[in-house]
Amino acid sequence: MCIRDRISFGKVRASWAQVGNDLPIGITSPAQTITAGGVVNPIDYYFAEDLKPEISTSIEIGTEWRFFNSRLDFDFTFYRTDTKNQLIRVNTTAEKRRFRWINAGKIRNTGIELTVEGTPLMNENFRWKTAVNMSMNRNKVVSLHKDYKSFRYGSEGFSMAYDMWVKEGGKLGDIYGNGFERDENGKIKVNEAGNPIKVTGNNTLLGNANPDALLGWSNTFTYKGFTLYFLIDARIGGDVMSLTQAHLDAMGVSKESGEARDRGYVEYEGIQFKDVPNFYGTVGGRNGISEYYMYDATNVRLRELTLGYSFPASILSKTKFIKGLDLTLVARNLFFLYKDAPFDPDATLSVGNTLQGVDVFGMPTTRNIGFNVKFTF
Repeated sequence: MCIRDRISFGKVRASWAQVGNDLPIGITSPAQTITAGGVVNPIDYYFAEDLKPEISTSIEIGTEWRFFNSRLDFDFTFYRTDTKNQLIRVNTTAEKRRFRWINAGKIRNTGIELTVEGTPLMNENFRWKTAVNMSMNRNKVVSLHKDYKSFRYGSEGFSMAYDMWVKEGGKLGDIYGNGFERDENGKIKVNEAGNPIKVTGNNTLLGNANPDALLGWSNTFTYKGFTLYFLIDARIGGDVMSLTQAHLDAMGVSKESGEARDRGYVEYEGIQFKDVPNFYGTVGGRNGISEYYMYDATNVRLRELTLGYSFPASILSKTKFIKGLDLTLVARNLFFLYKDAPFDPDATLSVGNTLQGVDVFGMPTTRNIGFNVKFTF
């Protein structure tokens, strides 16, 4: 077999790009607003310097190969994106107004994307096509602002057991909260009543909401007119917090708290806490020890399953006007193969930065099953 029969296609690519993101309309011309009912909202922000548009500079290097008459495909990409002058609203203290808009430093994202596709079996009536993809991204806060080396998302009046802080040298998505007070060996300290001691202030770094990697595996089986497709995807790594679980535990209405009462203790990191109600009263609730409610965000699920049938042309030709008829059963988000958190780690309460990786009585994700009929005339 010569090399031309083995290699069907090959390409190496590289690119450099720079794009801007303009300022929101009106932000540089503050004005009071009137809401429903005639309520006047005062101006609550200012800016101390000329604001600049956000600039993203990226480089990308990749390669794509196809082998054995495109029976095996390989695609790899490496990228790095530096974003500067990001427009951020920060809280102020004893200044002109409550908030200040600033252009903040540099954020760097570095990652890879890999896709491998293949057709292991193929003949006149049957074909099996499979694909595996993986992506990894790492971000770092390289620098911030000369006046702000760290800042929190959200308002200062926010009273919960977590905060989303951005700090130089840290990462976007870092989750801070209340932790256990520990001795020099890392062992949890307890008070005279035998309950854990809380470190307040939401200053303990508990984890990061971003995954270490995303994986997907898809398969398509075709036999004559039938097609079966399924997709399994996985989120590897990352951390999430469940304040829903914290509230339910504090109220004593969760399955875990009930099992602990029946058992007579709660065991955590090798320590048995005998006073179950007081333990959950300490760690649970709105402003408890949120370190206890951190979970591994790793999950594996059957994301999609479809089963379809395409009627042969020999049957449709008798109708004189229908050229194609496809029937498909479609099911999405069917079930988890593995999950550690008590909620769907991929679910988000908001696209805002203050609720990434945090569940506070969010709606559960749904399983969808539908049926499609497609006619071609």
